[in-house]
Amino acid sequence: MNKIKSISASVIALLFIATISSCTEDTTINTKTSAYVPVIYGTITNQNIRQQIQVSSSSGFFDKEINKRISKAIVTLKEDSGMVSKLYMLTQDSVGSGIYATKDPMMGKPGWNYKLSVVMDFNNDGSDEEYTAECNMPKALKVDSFNISKKKVGEYTLYSLNISAQDDGDVENYYMGKYSINGVWYNKISKYIAFNDVSLNGEYVKNLSVWNFNDVADKSKFSDDDAKDMIFMSSGDSMIVEFSNISKAYYNFINECASQKNGSNPMFGGPPANISTNISNGARGFFTAYAVSSMSAKAPE
Repeated sequence: MNKIKSISASVIALLFIATISSCTEDTTINTKTSAYVPVIYGTITNQNIRQQIQVSSSSGFFDKEINKRISKAIVTLKEDSGMVSKLYMLTQDSVGSGIYATKDPMMGKPGWNYKLSVVMDFNNDGSDEEYTAECNMPKALKVDSFNISKKKVGEYTLYSLNISAQDDGDVENYYMGKYSINGVWYNKISKYIAFNDVSLNGEYVKNLSVWNFNDVADKSKFSDDDAKDMIFMSSGDSMIVEFSNISKAYYNFINECASQKNGSNPMFGGPPANISTNISNGARGFFTAYAVSSMSAKAPE
């Protein structure tokens, strides 16, 4: 029943960004000779936090330096319900960080539309350019329960993440999970859990396995190259997973990022090829909004 697509947990991704726009574009970048382009990343969630947007410049594919942060940008965020709208001006706490945040904590609202605007003179020609993106926040994923089970598959022991929930049969749904193990968050996009409801057809699913982690006791069974990119679990480990209902565009974006192997860190260290973006005017990146449902469990003995 659950022919679920997911990202390989051992893949290295190039990017650190997101979106939910119904209109995305694909761009092939010549990794040797292409000009630098703006890289804009932002997420809006329903958590009561200072929402952030990151603004930087791409770097050459073979550059070893980190991305150049852009500090001279005017960043605004508009939220709109169709009847009520509000404009937020985002600023840097530390000038030069390239991280722009709302002045006060704010909670994104499911069903509301969000528009991002970044104005800057990126090419230093004396004239400002504007880069925009829009997204709508989907309703939250309602998970009845979440647990971790332990199973043997061949010579390996796996910890399976299982959810019970009612699938919405009216629309195609795409989901994401971000997680921490024993308080350590794994925030690289290559570590995200991503799955869809293509084969669920509005059914109620009970203990649906959406991801597996290998037991740390089996680590020696993998090559050093494979093991360094894998996340292992042990009996008694505590896990928190933030499940979110995301757009198809962002779901595709996560998979595209994961397919880019041998990427650099930080994300966007080298321009990737054929990665979707919803940022206008030739910039790269993604802007998305999603509601978070947080669940916790312990790995069994």
